[in-house]
Amino acid sequence: MKDKDNKKKNAPEAVQPEQAAADTAEKQAAENQAAGQEKEKSEDSVTVTRAKLEELNAFVKSAEAKRDEYLSMAQRVQADFDNYRKRNASLRTEVADDTVRETIKEILPSLDNLERALDAAKKAGEEGSLLKGVEMTLRGFEEALNKMGLERVEAAPGTVFDPEKHNAVMMTEADEEHPEGTIVECFQTGFAVKGKVVRYAMVRVAN
Repeated sequence: MKDKDNKKKNAPEAVQPEQAAADTAEKQAAENQAAGQEKEKSEDSVTVTRAKLEELNAFVKSAEAKRDEYLSMAQRVQADFDNYRKRNASLRTEVADDTVRETIKEILPSLDNLERALDAAKKAGEEGSLLKGVEMTLRGFEEALNKMGLERVEAAPGTVFDPEKHNAVMMTEADEEHPEGTIVECFQTGFAVKGKVVRYAMVRVAN
């Protein structure tokens, strides 16, 4: 009899159907709540990620704009430097050419004297080694000056007068042989160095 009573005491109590249903509903509610919280966390996480992405895109666009600005500035500086270098090189060339022109201008009287001496010797009928020596000296002189850019200004009779190249020191009445505005006679040869006149030709012009 006692054994039966002990068995009854140790046996688990039977679970009522209503209690089981309540436990199940409570467990399901807890799971649903946990799932909802996880969903909210996930949505919050997505929202933060998008905000960060937009912020990153804005930063990239700003960086690209700065890059383009700095690149444009660098290109302008490079262009300015190239222009400066070209101007400086052109200026150095012009200074060098002007120096050559001034030097040749100082030599021209010596060239004139050699030509006069040669003409006088020929008119006097002189011949021999002295005349040939003067001719060779004059020829070598002219060749050296020509290499430096020396050119004679065209001023032969009949040439149209050009105030940029000729200096009219005398006027004469025009005729059929010498039309108006043409050179009648050249008194002194004009010269130019690299296209720039260093001495005007002294001429008489028909007017």
